[in-house]
Amino acid sequence: GTLRGKVIDKTTKEPIPFVNIIVELGGTQAGGTTSDFDGNYTIKPITPGRYNLKATFVGFKPVMIQGLIVKSDQITFQNVEMESTMIEIQTFEVVDYKVPLIDKDKTSVGATVTSEEIAKMPNRSANAIATTVGGVFSADGERGSVRGQRSEGTVMYIDGIRVRGSSSLPESAIEQVSVILSGVPAQYGDATGGIINVTTKGPSREFGAGIELQTSQYLDAFGYNRAGLNMQGPLLWNKEKTSSLLGYFIAGEVVYNQDSRPTATGIYKVKDDVLRQLEATPLRLSGTGFGTYYNTNFIRKSDLEFVKATPNTENIDINASGKIDVKTGPNINLSLGGSINYSDGRNFNYAQSMFNYDKNIQVIDNTWRVFARFTQRFPADKESKSLIKNVFYTIQADYTKYDQIAQDPDHQDNLFNYGYLGKYETHKVRSYEYGFDTISQKTAFIHNGFQDIAVDFTAGSANPIISNYTRQYYELYPEDIYHNNLNNIISGGGLLNGMTAPAIYGLWGSPGASQAVVGNQAGYQRIDNEQYAINANASADIGNHALQFGFIYEQRVDRYYNYTPIGLWSLMRGLTNAHIEQLDVMNPKMVYLDGVFMDTIYYDRKYDALSQRYFDKSLRTRIGLPVDGTDWIDIDSYDVNALTINYYDANGKMHTASLSNSLSIDMFSPDELFNNGENLANYSGYTYTGKRVKMKDSPSFDDFFNKRDANGNYT
Repeated sequence: GTLRGKVIDKTTKEPIPFVNIIVELGGTQAGGTTSDFDGNYTIKPITPGRYNLKATFVGFKPVMIQGLIVKSDQITFQNVEMESTMIEIQTFEVVDYKVPLIDKDKTSVGATVTSEEIAKMPNRSANAIATTVGGVFSADGERGSVRGQRSEGTVMYIDGIRVRGSSSLPESAIEQVSVILSGVPAQYGDATGGIINVTTKGPSREFGAGIELQTSQYLDAFGYNRAGLNMQGPLLWNKEKTSSLLGYFIAGEVVYNQDSRPTATGIYKVKDDVLRQLEATPLRLSGTGFGTYYNTNFIRKSDLEFVKATPNTENIDINASGKIDVKTGPNINLSLGGSINYSDGRNFNYAQSMFNYDKNIQVIDNTWRVFARFTQRFPADKESKSLIKNVFYTIQADYTKYDQIAQDPDHQDNLFNYGYLGKYETHKVRSYEYGFDTISQKTAFIHNGFQDIAVDFTAGSANPIISNYTRQYYELYPEDIYHNNLNNIISGGGLLNGMTAPAIYGLWGSPGASQAVVGNQAGYQRIDNEQYAINANASADIGNHALQFGFIYEQRVDRYYNYTPIGLWSLMRGLTNAHIEQLDVMNPKMVYLDGVFMDTIYYDRKYDALSQRYFDKSLRTRIGLPVDGTDWIDIDSYDVNALTINYYDANGKMHTASLSNSLSIDMFSPDELFNNGENLANYSGYTYTGKRVKMKDSPSFDDFFNKRDANGNYT
């Protein structure tokens, strides 16, 4: 900002030249100048905030105007009236700053909210403060759209740093929030919604500290708790102990919300005892001799309860901000600062809030930013008649880092636990039909395939609630005929690995259902964004005009990868054994007993190299089987804890093998995870296995279509 005005004699209204004028923030001088022959003065650049202006001159009473508000990207006009005296007075005449009714330099639409106004607000986050300005829509107490634009149409700055990631700051660190809705200054570029410019507090000449404690723990159902601390003061003085050469300001806060997504109307949820019963016994007999009904379809209103707070949506938010000002000379300032935000909480999902709130997704955010700003002024001599005055330049460099992880809090990055219900051990035998074999020219019982005769189920511990669907189905129908193959289990109401209970009436998520696929959300997601920026600008007053110019270099790096891991199980089921689905009918095997043909012919599985998938090869390698073998692998028999799996050899005998390592995402090829457009993996700036790609190795446009890895798979 800029401070400009005229110094005049209080009695005669004549201009007073050569008056010494300084502005102080927290007792530390932030700028100064002398009035010219006509009494005019200009001080710039000034960081937005609330300042005290001091004017001194021989033969006049010293004047201090306190609480003068300097706004971002605006000129603040303040005239100074001084009273002549024959006595040398050391005490300042204190005058309170009066906010002008009309702002002469207001060329844009918007408003500025100062720290004094912020302190009186119930919600003092930067976004909530912005909603007090007309044209900014408030959504649940936080910032919504600005002038009806989409979110990307509004740009937020914190201490000159374009915000990426979280904009959270300690409430006690916010000095000023300016909102520009139209007439956006050129240095901000094209923002169709508006600009929100946040300035944090700076150091003070005197040491000070504050602590804030807030809680609604015993006053409402939402459990808001906040503890804040701020400190400021000098670290190094000049020799005369009159000015701080090195000062600091730090602030931090911890906010814990038991309900991070409060609603105005409350919600209905199933009672705890009813929910526990539904989790333990999700099925009931259909009464038709086969099949089951879901017990959730028989819930009555009496089984529900109304609650004001949303369950399992707690959140902890940690914010810290700091700034160090170094005064290396009378006209040189160096500011170093930054902020950090860490957030860990559970997301609210209305569709899951009645029966399945225990599985709310965990989101962990981490944002930190740092900056260094160097400013040098070139003040003109007080008797100078030069046309060019008030020359200065500012150089700022900043860096922002934003990370986010969204995951199931129980499974985290254990992708194969997301859809795992247990071990399904299929028992298989050869099936026959009477017919004629054209190769051996014999009529006999001809092998026509393999038949499943039983599936043994052992519930796993990864998803016990969903496992109960299959466990109870086995209890309700203990005879093998009801679960002699996987299809019968599904038809009867049981579930397989990679399946989840259907929504209740198509509206509400079932107990224990993974929220990894609700609303097409990825089950596991990692975001890793960076921003580098250099901002340089210079300004000079030429007569009554100000010439300002500069440039901004900004580089962003966006990286992410995500998976829908619950879908990996059905994918593995389709990829495993795809190359041995046919029988080798060209090489019949006739069964003899004591040299007598037993009217039985069988065939080995036929190996088709072109149909073998990359995952199948990886799995056989991990088991220790020949990659080109015809062993049939029972993928659903995998034990995620013991790392064992069943397979049938060429003679139809079942074996249990141990894997050298657990199943992993690199066992698939990228094309397999593409899954014919039903993507199970998305990635940019990372490989599909979650390895970060260096900038120098970033793929070209041609690589996107043609690059292959060492195994010949498209990347």
